This record gives sequence, C-alpha cells and structure tokens, in this order.
Amino acid sequence: MFENINFIKADIPFIREFSREKSPCSMFRRKFNIKNPKHAKVSVCGLGYGYYYINGKKITDDLFTAPVSDYNKTLWYNTYDVTEFLQGGENIFTVICGNGFFNESLKTAWLHYQASWRDNPKFILQLDADGETVLTSDNNWKCTADTPIIFNQLRSGEHFDSRMYNPDFNKFDFDDSGWSYAITDDNSPKGIFRQCECQPICECAEYKTKQIIKTDEKKYIFDIGQNISGYIKLTVNSQNGKPGDEFIIKYAEQLNEDNTLKYNGMDGEHFYPESEFMTDKFIANGKDFTWSPIFTYHGFRYIEITGIENPGFDTVTGIFVHQHIKTISDFECSDETLNKLYKIGIMATYSNLFYMPTDCPTREKLGWANDAQASAEQMLINFDIAPLFKKWNFDIQDAMRDDGSMPGIIPTSGWGYEWGNGPVSDGIIFEIPYKIYLYTGDKSLLIDNLPYFDRYIEYLKTRHGENGMINFGLNDWAAPDFKTETPVELINTAFLVKFLRIAKLAANFADNSILEEKYARECEEAEKLFKNNYINKDGTCKINEQTAVSMAIYYKLYDDDSFTPLKEQLKKLVEDNNFHHNCGMVGLRRLYIALNKCGLAEYAYKIITSTGYPSYSKWLEGDATTLWETWQPGNSKNHHMYSDFMSWIIKTLAGINIASVSENAPAYKRVTINPEFISAIDFCRGYTDTPRGRISVEWKRDNNRKIILEVDIPEKITAVYNGSVLNPGKNIFNI
Repeated sequence: MFENINFIKADIPFIREFSREKSPCSMFRRKFNIKNPKHAKVSVCGLGYGYYYINGKKITDDLFTAPVSDYNKTLWYNTYDVTEFLQGGENIFTVICGNGFFNESLKTAWLHYQASWRDNPKFILQLDADGETVLTSDNNWKCTADTPIIFNQLRSGEHFDSRMYNPDFNKFDFDDSGWSYAITDDNSPKGIFRQCECQPICECAEYKTKQIIKTDEKKYIFDIGQNISGYIKLTVNSQNGKPGDEFIIKYAEQLNEDNTLKYNGMDGEHFYPESEFMTDKFIANGKDFTWSPIFTYHGFRYIEITGIENPGFDTVTGIFVHQHIKTISDFECSDETLNKLYKIGIMATYSNLFYMPTDCPTREKLGWANDAQASAEQMLINFDIAPLFKKWNFDIQDAMRDDGSMPGIIPTSGWGYEWGNGPVSDGIIFEIPYKIYLYTGDKSLLIDNLPYFDRYIEYLKTRHGENGMINFGLNDWAAPDFKTETPVELINTAFLVKFLRIAKLAANFADNSILEEKYARECEEAEKLFKNNYINKDGTCKINEQTAVSMAIYYKLYDDDSFTPLKEQLKKLVEDNNFHHNCGMVGLRRLYIALNKCGLAEYAYKIITSTGYPSYSKWLEGDATTLWETWQPGNSKNHHMYSDFMSWIIKTLAGINIASVSENAPAYKRVTINPEFISAIDFCRGYTDTPRGRISVEWKRDNNRKIILEVDIPEKITAVYNGSVLNPGKNIFNI
C-alpha cells in the first residue's frame, strides 16, 4: 500500500514549543476527473488525525483516525468504499488534518512533546477505481492553515472561530485561489503501514442536559447526568452570542459544593504545567450554528460555559464517543447494588476504548498496560473486543525494546520504561493472546507472540535481585490509601509462573519442542521459587495479606491439593477485615475467584456489595456513574481497572462458568453451568454470546424459597450442570 506515494502537508513553519496561538490544523483540496466508477475505494492515513470528504460529503463516520501508534514502527491506515460518493466527470476531494498524539506540543508528565516523530499534521492517500489508481496525495493539492480550528491539542482542547467557517470549503466551485500548494513531506515517520481492521470510534449516544445551574453572569453549568467520554454538541443562535463573543467551555466529572468544577487534582502542574485542562473555546458569528470539536475529546458529566447568554436545555448535549463495539453479555438480579455496578462497569469500559484500552478519558488518555491486564478478561466476556485487542497487540509488540524491556503505557513516545512497568504491566503481552485463545479459539496470537514471549522472559532474568527474584515494577497498585504489604517480588514471581505457562502453550502450538521443554523446566523452577520463599511448612502463606494468599490459590502455588491452610488463611483475612478488600488492583483481580475456589462465593459477594470504606458502594454513594480510579477521594472518576467483578458476576452468579473454559476446549466448546445461589439474592438472569451461540441462565426463588433454574444452551456447546450433560435448548431444574 502507498507504494511511491508520499505524505503531504501545508508549507508552514513547524513550531516545536507549545503555543496557545499557533497549533496547526490544515485543510486540503484536490479536483480530479473520473469516469463513472463501478467500484472505488480510498486508503488514507492522517497524522495525527484526518477527516475526508468527497463532493462535500464525509466519506465515513469514523473518528480519530489514524489510530495513535509508535509512528516509527507502525502507521495505521483505513480503507473505505467510496463508490457512492463519486460521479462521472469532475470531483473534489477535501481533507482536514489536526495534531492528535502525533504533534502534541503541550508539556505533560508523559513527554509526548519530546517525540522524535513530531511534525505538522499530514496525510497520505490513494484512491483506486475499477483497479486503477486515480488520485494520490501529491503537491498538486491546494491547502491552507487559515482554518476556523485555530487551536487543537487532543489532551487540552479545541478552539473554533465560527466567523472563519465557510461551509462551501469542500464543494467543487469553492474559490481556493488564495490557497497555496501542499508540499511533499520530507520528514515522514519510518513505520510500516498496517490496515486498521478493528471497529472504529464513533458517536455512539447523545445525552441531553438534565439541569442548568447559573453560577455567574454569562456563566452556566450544564449537567447531562452521566459521566462519559466525548464532547458536547453546542447549538447557538443570535440570542446566545453576538459576533465575536467567546464561549469558554470547560469539562469536569464532578462539582464542588459551590458548583465550581471539581478536577480532583488531575489538572495539576505536574500533569499540565502550561495548557488549559479540558477546555474548548467557541467564537460566535451571530448566526445559528451547531458545533462539536473533531480533534479532541474529554471525560465529563458537567460542562461549564462562560460567555453564553440565555441558554436552554437544547443548547448543550453530551456526545458519547468510543470504539463502536457491541456488548455480548448482560446481567440483572434482585440486588440493585450489583445491577448499578454492572452498568457503571459497562460505561467505564466504553469510555476507555479509543483504539487501545485507555486509563481514563480525562487526565491521560493513555494505554496503561497494568489497567488493561486487570480488565482484559472482563472485556472479552462482556464485549466483542477481540478485534481491538488484535490491533493493539501490534502496538504492544512495537513497544518491546530489543532487550525485552517494555513500557507502562502502550503506545509510547519513549516514556514508561523506567516507571509504571514490570510484570504487573508488561504481562499484557501474555494476557491478550492467551485470553483471546480461551474465549475465541484463535491461537494465532499465541504463535505470533512466541518470539516476544521468549525475549521478555530472557529480559526478566536480567532483573533478578540478590534473592533470585524479580524486584522491579509496579506492586499491588492503588490499594486503599495506597498501602500494600505484599512484596513486589511475590507478585512478580507468581506472574512469572503465569508467563511461563502461557509461553509453554504457545511453543506447543508452534511445534517448538525445544522452547516447550525449556519453559516447562523454568516454570517448575519458578513454582519452587515461590513455594520456597512464600509458603510455610504448614501450608499457609508467609505474607499474611489478601493479595499474597489469593495469588497462591489462584495460580495453584501450593503442594497440598486441598490447600486447606490457604483457604482458612484467606477466610480469616476477609473476616478480620469485616468483609472488605484490603488489596490493590493485582489482588482484587484474583481475590474473588480465589474465594470461589475456597467455596466462599458468599464472601466475594459480601466484599463486592459491602458498604463503608473501601467499597464500590462508597462510589455509588458519591453519585458514581462510572467506575473510579481510587478508593479514596481524588483522581479519575472514569477508570476500568477495577472492573473484573463483572467477569465474576457472569461466571459465578449467572453461573456461566467461563473459568472452566480450558486450553483443550477453548471458545466455549465445553462449559460448566454452576450458578452460586447467594442467599441474599432472589433472582438472577444473565447471558453471554459465545462464538458458538448464546448461553442464557436464569434462576429465581419461589414463595417457598426453592430455586427454579432455567438454562438455555446452543447446539454447538457441551454444557455440564451438576455432573450431567445438558440438552440443547432450554433445561429447567427445580432445586
């Protein structure tokens, strides 16, 4: 693709330093002739982001393309069928390019402003019709940097001057005589082109204003009632603003008691020392105008607009923007706390799907690998996310250095190799291929990643401390009050066992017996290392913490098949903490299933639905409509890293026991239906859409407190309940 074709850009100076006045957006036009095409397609890659029009019509609703990457390794492009937009004879192709992550000039803690690839926005294009290339990006395109988008920085905001907007810019007869010619790019990134085949980012829902609060003269707060990722749709007229009036638009997830915006410390100088945090600006032209930004998005429930007059409930709506991925599971029960948590988990996940699983749509918008490793299984159970994960897997491979080291954020411009990484994060290279295999049956990523597995495992051997264990990287991150007593060496050793088990499976699939034997041997050594250092002679764990004991149970790092001492130890730890968790994201990801293995699903339920600090209920009391980043006040209110309770719900309460999906029967070929009839729950229903059809489970208690269980199984799945194979279709049991 794009052979002998170049990126083009506007002939304007490149400004490396951040400037509030100069943050380029460029518009391009090209007239061309074509015979009546029977079939036409265009392939495009815009850096940072590009939007494309033929004969005045936008060719796609996709947003924020090209996807962010390590541009020196991969350049993502998209291909679209554009037959319907073309006409025989004269046509006009127009393009708008903005900065995105590619040209982030604002200084932040994550150093994208120092990226080696930074340059003015640019694009490359190839239009083919009936097997012939009829248009490419070259220096025959006209262009201008005098656009109504006078400022755009993805992680700050967009400024739009509607007085400069001419709706005819993408029409054939528009006068572009004052425009200059584009120049062929001489500073292109060195990445290889890869077609992006996952679901696109789109406008997926619209939330109307539910409340308007006047806080000052010409200053209003608009509450849309739901925390989302995206931007606003602003509708103004001559009553709202006169020509030249500037509206300053700020976004926040919460309000202070005095109705000022509450940023929870995310706007601090450590993160954004120069730029305004989540701020758009709109300059009115005195006419009816509807506007949304196209080169930025935010995380918000509340919108503060300064400078506007006489707003109505139709002045502002919130546009929910995320990867257009469908949900494949659902859940409902008699416990409203669980129902609310499941819903806000869905919303938090959606809010962080932007060609990578991001940490939050507010402060960072970055692909934190530790968050993704904690949430990957939940996402595969509840969302059709495998295509996105497969795309992101290339970015993960790109992020690994030659020595095997990996960063905490993926993609990265270079930050994250010194902090935020370690097995808690780096394990994403193993997690995604393995879980995709289990849930879809696709083993290709395991085989393709085998060289990366080997490189990383060898790298870990260089990071041993004096005790022979891996002693770097994140620990049990974001525990209550950020206090954890579980050593990072314990966590890393347990993860090493996990990595070696997955690598051994991949080597088997790749018919590489040498590597398979090597990993089997090293896995046995890692298991012994864990047991020798952390398991007492009486079978208990030396580290008397929920995370440590849960990991030992979860990964079967014990010799006694009954593991009774560990069961009793974990049981007491939960009881002594009054049925609250006392662990971070690593521990909580394994605590619930460890309790299941101990026959203590009721304990897991009590933790998930507990009240007081720390608890999910505490978030709900704080009016949470998405999951939060931390148990204590502050930080992001739209994070997904604590979302794995959603997989526990489907596995345990609905009883679609996905934990029984094995390496020998992936893609739900064989499952166990084993719902836990929690005493406090009167009814429960849930389903998941598998590659072999939908599995549905519903149970309820009758007036005598007896349970009626109904299980619906597709023909292609072997399902077992209570030791018996179920019939295809509906199965009803009175218990």
